[in-house]
Amino acid sequence: MKKLENRYDHEKLLSVFHNTNIRSDQVHVSSPTGNEYLYPSGDLMKQGLNQNDFTVVNEEFVGTYAEEVYNDLNERYDICRGRFMTMSPNNRAYSYHYDISKRLHIPLTTDENCMFIVDDELYKAPELGALYELDATKKHTALNLGSNTRTHFVVCLKATSTIDQYMKRL
Repeated sequence: MKKLENRYDHEKLLSVFHNTNIRSDQVHVSSPTGNEYLYPSGDLMKQGLNQNDFTVVNEEFVGTYAEEVYNDLNERYDICRGRFMTMSPNNRAYSYHYDISKRLHIPLTTDENCMFIVDDELYKAPELGALYELDATKKHTALNLGSNTRTHFVVCLKATSTIDQYMKRL
């Protein structure tokens, strides 16, 4: 996990998230069609989906700061599948798993009790609005061990490895 140079206004992103009527642990900013906001967490490939197809900003976010950030990140990094991801005190951890590509995270709410484990190493992303790169192709998880909700704006870098390479790791 490494901190990148870009910074974004976490309060403006959080305001966009709170002003939407869509409530879920994962609210997609982009999708294949531009109007699908909710997908179950877990492996999209098992659902017959390809994250690289999640490149159309959803209608709810068109003209908002979330679209501005998504487009800026896309110009710099060639991204797909943007979403707001929350972990409440009731949803404390994800499984220890691999993903098909790296991820970019912008913390919107976090504290010292929120962390990542990547290949058995502990990392934190404490700076609100900072941009962090997480190599999600390595075995990883996210944890929220505090009493507050953790919210990140997360985008995937387009996958360059083949599905066969990814499936061998599972």
